[in-house]
Amino acid sequence: MSQTLELTDEQYETFVQAAAARGMSPAELISSWIEELRESTRERQHFETDEWFRHLGASEEQIADAKRIAKERGGANP
Repeated sequence: MSQTLELTDEQYETFVQAAAARGMSPAELISSWIEELRESTRERQHFETDEWFRHLGASEEQIADAKRIAKERGGANP
């Protein structure tokens, strides 16, 4: 299966220039971007607890409170 991506002439020219500046063809640049995306997706398949809270928008104070509550309840390592 193949897909088509439409770009304006200006977008395409910018893209071609970006590839050339990196010494790559447009196809090579797209391939490198896709590989970077794959790697970043693989690296972020899980979060540590504090990272997860931050990801959800919790403040450092909220994270500290959650740790304190968990410790009081005996459910967390110090």
